[in-house]
Amino acid sequence: METKLEYQSDITETNKLICEKYWLRESDKRSSYIYTCKEIGQEFGLKHQDIPSIVKANAYLVVLDCQCIECGKTKVCYTRSQLTQLKPDSWRCDDCWKVLQERREQEYLDYQLEQERLEEERKQVALEYINDYRGNQLTEVPLITELNEVDKLLLATTIEGLGSENLKTTISLRDNISLFLSPFFGLDQKILHHLFKLNLLLLAPEESYEYISVNKEQELEIDYYQATFEFAYDTNDLTKIMVDAKSKKNIRALVSNTQFEMWCQQIQLGECLSYLITRAKLNNLAPPIGDKLISLLRACIAECSVSVMHYIIYKAVESAAAYVQKPNITRKHASNSISGNIERVFGKIASGSWHPNQSYRDASHPQSAMAKVFFDYVFGIEDCGFHHTLDELFSPYRSQKTLEQVSYATLGDARGTNYSVTIALEVKQSCFTDV
Repeated sequence: METKLEYQSDITETNKLICEKYWLRESDKRSSYIYTCKEIGQEFGLKHQDIPSIVKANAYLVVLDCQCIECGKTKVCYTRSQLTQLKPDSWRCDDCWKVLQERREQEYLDYQLEQERLEEERKQVALEYINDYRGNQLTEVPLITELNEVDKLLLATTIEGLGSENLKTTISLRDNISLFLSPFFGLDQKILHHLFKLNLLLLAPEESYEYISVNKEQELEIDYYQATFEFAYDTNDLTKIMVDAKSKKNIRALVSNTQFEMWCQQIQLGECLSYLITRAKLNNLAPPIGDKLISLLRACIAECSVSVMHYIIYKAVESAAAYVQKPNITRKHASNSISGNIERVFGKIASGSWHPNQSYRDASHPQSAMAKVFFDYVFGIEDCGFHHTLDELFSPYRSQKTLEQVSYATLGDARGTNYSVTIALEVKQSCFTDV
């Protein structure tokens, strides 16, 4: 690298010598300095940390073969670090660097403005589609008299759990902290989706635009966790639905309704899944929740109440937590053992070798609005969906004829539903499909 040392006009001979020694390099290499600042300081009786300041005030190094790639100005160095860090092939002077930065900032600003324009354009297109969809909903709102009893109960559940103070709109699942809609988030989504498809819940575009999108297939995609909806009926009609839900009804007709039974089954399964996920996370375990485990819970819940299932799940998870303490047993091994533990505890209870201890609700698993509406309001027994099996609740109202046993429905389509638990992260469940 070709360089030239230039001095200030009033430099002293001593300072000139200091500058020469400071910049003197072996074979003119950029970082091969012959003297250290400590050696120079010792020679001239100065502190080594003062040397760079003296050099900077009295001389500068001109790098003859390094010019600004923009304007051609020759590079000047005042300290060794400036020379060592120099990239001759891409160096810009301060003025040109400032111009470059300003240009980049303007380009970024232009890019941001263009993105905002495109986003506003996309928003308007989406809003037009969403408003058209809402318009179609308004023309297809069913008469209250046309609703079946199960859909009325689902609407009452939503009013109870998510109805705003003025009963005009829902609050979002995200903001609902006083009364859970159902015991399981996937079931929350399923309820809202079901009522939305029946046009009992209407889109509220302006309030929930950012949570409603239109995909490439021109289909609506709704974030049910954050979106809010308008009720299709006025306050008087909604009040009547709530009154009817709490009033004495034809229990025998409901019990014979397959849809009612399927929703009741899913409430109880949701109670079990929610408790299992919580207990597992408390012990840093992550059981794989898929078709196999769902099938097991279905079999267990047909024979045991949710309160007994909480006891079974508690024992199964505690056994898995103890298992992980053994040599060569990973948390994955222990997590995978939970399903077998549930089956083993259930088997002991079913065979009579263990007494089926009943649990009580804890603060982390309060009764949901759905459990109140589908169980307490219907059967007139407090939290009966937790303390009783469906057979215990339904049998008094069923015909004496032998009825074909209806198996428990899975929580969503077994082919399309996948649940997973991730420790230290939010538990993610896929949406439930329609009943």
